[in-house]
Amino acid sequence: MARKKIWLGLAVVAALARPVAVFFAAATIAAYRPAPQEPLRSHAAPPYKSGSLADSFTVTSWNIGYGGLGREADFFYDGGKMVRSPRAAVENNLLHIEDFLQADGSNFLLLQEVDTRSRRSYNINELRRIAARRRGSGYFFAHNYKAWHVPVPLFDPLGHVRSGVATFGQCPAYSAVRHAYPFGEPYPQSIFQLRRCFLACRYAAKSGKKLLLVNTHNSAFDSGQLREAEMNALRDFAVETYESGCYVVVGGDWNQTPPGYEKWASTKEYTPHPIARDLLPQGWQWAYDTAAATMRFANAPYDEGTSLTSTVDFFLASPNVHVAGVAAHRLGFEHADHNPVTATFVLR
Repeated sequence: MARKKIWLGLAVVAALARPVAVFFAAATIAAYRPAPQEPLRSHAAPPYKSGSLADSFTVTSWNIGYGGLGREADFFYDGGKMVRSPRAAVENNLLHIEDFLQADGSNFLLLQEVDTRSRRSYNINELRRIAARRRGSGYFFAHNYKAWHVPVPLFDPLGHVRSGVATFGQCPAYSAVRHAYPFGEPYPQSIFQLRRCFLACRYAAKSGKKLLLVNTHNSAFDSGQLREAEMNALRDFAVETYESGCYVVVGGDWNQTPPGYEKWASTKEYTPHPIARDLLPQGWQWAYDTAAATMRFANAPYDEGTSLTSTVDFFLASPNVHVAGVAAHRLGFEHADHNPVTATFVLR
């Protein structure tokens, strides 16, 4: 009798283990494995608003939170409970995000967390919707999250995700490349995690020189070591490009605070570590709004009086670029967990 029970138990374990093994095998095969560098093609149709880059231009950066992180939402990765917002909330958030981006007069847009087909945003192609409203702009898109099925939380999984960063420009870029950041997640977590990157676009200025415009979205939920490795890779690329004679501007969601930022905030799940003061050679400039936060923690719905906030959306400029101004738009985190930031740059 005891032997029969043992065999019965083993049979049950085997029956349960088989579909799990099949799932992980399928997920491993389907895992996103981008190359270190991938040239990208423009998705926009001319005519552009301008043929070349003026010496003075504006850039707006915004992590739109895939339309699912309005002020009423929290998120389970950040210590909240929600996996996805109701469809009506996502649609409403996206409508207001699109309205803002259509009205925004910046020469360039750097967007993060733009979904093209994800369960969390009801398979809405947000990139296509934004592009339809952003007339006169070419754009490039680089995936940084491409998962066949994210199996957490167990009883309400995040599911399939296709998302990334997008750069819109009112003048044509002569090249655009997706650069993979260092990746250090162990198996099997690695098959479900983001593959972080930065999107590097090059534009010809009227002066005859070249501008490198970088859109970055750095890691968030790590001890800080992965973010440090990413910053070292980005620094090496930016400094080398600058030393070759180019202008360099980097913007995005760094998931870190700029050097010298003093308003510290952290939770158990997420700590936006400060960027090292000595990361870059002398003359490089960090440009951020010192008077307004750009990100709210999503461990609970937003409350102006109690929610934690920080500044993780900002810009970096090479010594041959003058930062004429930078300001965060005070949108109250109404339709995204980040507020957009706009900066004006002048090529020296």
